[in-house]
Amino acid sequence: MRKILAFMGLAGLLMAMPSHLFAQDGVKAADETVREGVQSILTVVRKYAGSEDEAARQAYLDEVTELLEPVIGYSVIARKVMGEAYSVATRAQKIRFLEVFKRSMVNTYAGGIYAFGAFEVNLLPSQDDKKDTLRNTRVYMEVISPDGPKYPLVQSVYYSRKSDDWKMQNAIFNGINLGVTFRTQFEQLYSEAGGDLDATILAWERITEDAYKSIRFRE
Repeated sequence: MRKILAFMGLAGLLMAMPSHLFAQDGVKAADETVREGVQSILTVVRKYAGSEDEAARQAYLDEVTELLEPVIGYSVIARKVMGEAYSVATRAQKIRFLEVFKRSMVNTYAGGIYAFGAFEVNLLPSQDDKKDTLRNTRVYMEVISPDGPKYPLVQSVYYSRKSDDWKMQNAIFNGINLGVTFRTQFEQLYSEAGGDLDATILAWERITEDAYKSIRFRE
């Protein structure tokens, strides 16, 4: 889990966008709203860079949580991550994993973002507008490292009628699929736990929390 923190941080940058503008103005309005979201979350990163005390770390985590809350389809992603285990899980287990998964995503993004504080993120023209639908619309970006290399980043969003806005359901960075990575991690833990879903959820929670705590808030 720790080795994918940086990738998750990049996805977090893309997700922190004012999605109500996206919904009102249509897909073409996504470019500018994503750009604004990137700047918002980078501002939070710079605000807390170098802060090591527990109060500052919690404040940073709270602000990241607030930015991500309206724009991530946590329930949709969590169900896909559970895979076949979802069909045998009790209602209580589904609710429990959703709570743990939501917290783990925030922790992972919050920690991973630090690896990309000096990177630039540019928006790219859509490559396939005709394939975009309410169930799946893609936003294309490129991430430029301080040394020059460029990496492709694609976010998939869906339209939520319940909240009347767009929510993230997947992201692909340089060929690495966020959804597949999370699901593979879950399947591994589920297998190691011998099919014990409660133990799997506890292991997921422990690994992601330990990974976040290991992040050093550097300048």
